[in-house]
Amino acid sequence: MQYEYLFWSMAAMVAAALAGGSLCGRLRSVKHALGGVAALAAAVFVAVFVLSRRGGFSDLSVMLSIAAFMFSLVIGTAASLLTRRILRRR
Repeated sequence: MQYEYLFWSMAAMVAAALAGGSLCGRLRSVKHALGGVAALAAAVFVAVFVLSRRGGFSDLSVMLSIAAFMFSLVIGTAASLLTRRILRRR
């Protein structure tokens, strides 16, 4: 049951990174977009750290938090840059 919880949590984190990245891609400049993605990734880091301690993964909470931070940073950056490119072509 714990691994099912872990799977759905990571799927939700990826969805949040995609949505947050696409919203940050609408900001005025690339600098602001990447700053927004970094802030979102930091919020994901904290949320995963707190929730993994409650969910029975306390021994893995640091590793899960770092992985979630890196995943959300990469996925959010890609989504924001793609959003900027799509909006620029319109």
